[in-house]
Amino acid sequence: MRGSRIAAALAIVGLLLINVVPAASASNGDTVAQPAGTKRFIFEEISGGYSNFSHITGSTYKNGPVTDFSCNSPDDPTCTGLPNLMLNLIVPPCTATSLPTDMCVKSLEIANAAGVLEPAVLDHEVDTQKIAASVKAKTPAGGGTSIWKSASGNHLGGTNTYGVSVNIRYNIDYNPQTFQPGVGYVFYFNAAVVPFTYKDGSYKPVAWYKDTVDPRGFIYMQNNVNGCEWTEVGKCAVRSDFQPDQKLALSLQIDSRLTGWLFGRMKDVSVGFKAVTPTTNLIRVESTAIDVPTGYADLTSEQIAKDPDAQKVFSQCSALTPSCVVARPQGDRMNWDFGGTDPSMAIASIKGKGYADIIAPYLKTFPVRNSQWNLQGLTQSGFTQGQWRNCFGDTTKFQGIVTTNAMVYDPSPPSYVDDSLTYKVAGAHVGYDQQEVFKGTYDLAIRSEAVRCLYNFTSAPLKVTVSVTASDGTSQNVATEAVQEQDGWLTLRARNFTFSSPTIRLKLSQDAAIAPATQPAPTTTTPAPISPTTPAASKQVTAPASAKKMTITCAKGKTVKKVSGSAPKCPIGYKRTA
Repeated sequence: MRGSRIAAALAIVGLLLINVVPAASASNGDTVAQPAGTKRFIFEEISGGYSNFSHITGSTYKNGPVTDFSCNSPDDPTCTGLPNLMLNLIVPPCTATSLPTDMCVKSLEIANAAGVLEPAVLDHEVDTQKIAASVKAKTPAGGGTSIWKSASGNHLGGTNTYGVSVNIRYNIDYNPQTFQPGVGYVFYFNAAVVPFTYKDGSYKPVAWYKDTVDPRGFIYMQNNVNGCEWTEVGKCAVRSDFQPDQKLALSLQIDSRLTGWLFGRMKDVSVGFKAVTPTTNLIRVESTAIDVPTGYADLTSEQIAKDPDAQKVFSQCSALTPSCVVARPQGDRMNWDFGGTDPSMAIASIKGKGYADIIAPYLKTFPVRNSQWNLQGLTQSGFTQGQWRNCFGDTTKFQGIVTTNAMVYDPSPPSYVDDSLTYKVAGAHVGYDQQEVFKGTYDLAIRSEAVRCLYNFTSAPLKVTVSVTASDGTSQNVATEAVQEQDGWLTLRARNFTFSSPTIRLKLSQDAAIAPATQPAPTTTTPAPISPTTPAASKQVTAPASAKKMTITCAKGKTVKKVSGSAPKCPIGYKRTA
């Protein structure tokens, strides 16, 4: 079937705005019928389609209507003279001829029934369009999804097949007034391991083709792709689920612009890291897959009429589509605070609020188990704090990672509000089984020097008090582990908090008072190397690290906090109760 024509400039804008889609287009939409006359909001990761194959598009607006182009590399003469290009690249598997400067998937390891990681074997690379690397544009080669077979680690689909899809998007702007014209900059990175089974049928790989009806440009072709993560000749890859608490490890040789700060859908994470060349890093992430609920909210016209913020959320729905669906990715900073810059957009009048705050009271969970192992890199455009270049500019070092199973989350490091590192999550109260209360997990590890630089702290030792506050302002009594500063890292693990929109707060204190300090320059020491052939033997950063500590319970009125550390003390105004 035919997809929409895609212009390069519009592709970037599309990542920033909400998606208004037909009522049945979301992958979980068919599991719960949308009541007639309602408007539906969905929080769900949007995958598949043109994001699952490598391609380059560009557009020109000169002398009349838009004309679209498809290129084989940034240096392709077909695209010479275009104002900008959008590159969607799938990282191919490494081969015997791969160079240290190449981006590629080094290895996949899957745990067997005893929980021991075993190397998976590369079976093949999906035969989709290949994109040549460009030295001039500083962009890598693009290939296809790599298919791996585990020695003995079957997933719940009953097979041992796993797909590794590492998707990176670059934009190249040729305007001479821009920073580094003609050089690609990264604005998206996602790495996912997908357990799957094959379904036979009249399927074809996704491809671009020239539209004979509309000669202005190219559109992409897919063939019977509903329910397919990707397609091959005669085959559809149908996503399955991991085994409960399935452990795996992925090693990537990746663009150094992507690996300073990471976030993902996993738990019990350890990261091995090594600078390979000035432009590439080798990273190995070992962790456990988690279940991530996907959510929806069906609002009646009466509910929308009584909620001005909901009216703005659904303002892009046409009067001709009374049952339209608005879809948002689950991990996007604009779910929390969307201001917008175009005054003509009604959505821009949502000030100080995001979609998560507005929709959380109405959220329900789709009755579908959704196990994931997903990792993303945060680029400058996705960072909410103001000291990115100063504090995270050293891409030869791993700076930190945050992971959670929350339905909706912010991929950035925590915000610094009222002397606390503050992190918000959101979701429905019950899980996909529609019965059990869904229990949240949150893991954070951040390099101490990055904390001091990012939040302008002094060099005095950091101390942390952890609390989780419900949306009504009451404190939740949850299992937390706060590690005071240890081995150059600040780490946190929080478990068993509930939803709809709790806030996790790390109250920071120092032996000397917190005060503005001279911005410390990031150090340039090289992390301990990890071996591509024996990654398990590498030195790793674990999030969070275990430490000898004790936990006490402190109370102030109805507010209860747990404080952990080698010598924990209750905050001022609190009394120790246990």
